[in-house]
Order: sequence, then structure tokens, then C-alpha cells
Amino acid sequence: MYNTRESEYYSYLHDHIHNVRRTWEEILSPVVLKIYPDWWSRTEQEIEDHDSSKYSEEEFDAYCNYFYPTVDCPKDEDAFDLAWLHHQKLNPHHWQYWVLIRDGGKTVALDMPISSVVSMLADWHSFSVKDPNSTAYNWYTKNKGNMRLSINTRTIVEKLLEYLKEPLR
Repeated sequence: MYNTRESEYYSYLHDHIHNVRRTWEEILSPVVLKIYPDWWSRTEQEIEDHDSSKYSEEEFDAYCNYFYPTVDCPKDEDAFDLAWLHHQKLNPHHWQYWVLIRDGGKTVALDMPISSVVSMLADWHSFSVKDPNSTAYNWYTKNKGNMRLSINTRTIVEKLLEYLKEPLR
């Protein structure tokens, strides 16, 4: 049996994953089928597996404590940072997954495959269900200066964002 905060976190995860899939099915799937048909099947699988690592031992408690803290389970920034790093490096729908840190310290943004770009956009857009201003388009516009994307990836992102200006209803 789960306690209240764990139940709230499970509910949040369920809703988020459901809304990522809705974004894929209702908006992006037809676009990918038309523009990038060779990527449709791979994208479908990536969407299906979206955020499954958040249920893992490495992520679940740290996320739950961070977003649903209690006196007994307080917010732990260090634990969350480790869980977030784990999540980024395990899930190619995060742009950080595609940033290489070379031994000398230089960072290089690698090209993201179409499937990961589409999954990333579906992830961003999923929040528009609860907040109509949180479309993928608006999120990117606000945050693009902080993101390390290759030129090719940025071009694809900006092309697909044209379909993600309106919130999911």
C-alpha cells in the first residue's frame, strides 16, 4: 500500500505519461507519418516507454521526496540531482542526453534522432493540459537560450514546434 504522497506522485506520473501519449497520438503522430515516415515506428516505441525510469529505485523516492516532501521525507536536493542526472542519461527524450562532455571539458551538442526530438516535444507539450500557457512552443521560446542543441536538432525542433502552439484540451 502506498502512502498519500506516493499515491499523489503515482497519479502525477500516470497523468503526465498519458498526456505525453495524447500529444503523440493527437498532434505529432500524423505529422511524423507525413514528414518523417521512416521514424514513425521508432518514435511510437519511444513514446510508449516514456519516463518508465521514474519508477526505478534510482529515481522514484528522490522525485517523490522532492515534489511531495513531508516532515519524515524532506526535500533532498542532492538526491534529486542524482535522480535527475540518472533520468537524463537514461532517457534520450532529454536534450541533455545528447550533450557530450569531452575529457578536456568542452561540451558538444550531438544531433538528436527524430524519435527523441518528437518525444521531447511531446514531453514539454503534455503540461499544456493543466496550464494552457505551457505549450511546447511557449516553453521552448522561454528556455531555448539555456539549451545546448545542435544546429540540425534546433532546426527540427523549430519546424515541429509550429504544430505545438495550441494546448491539449
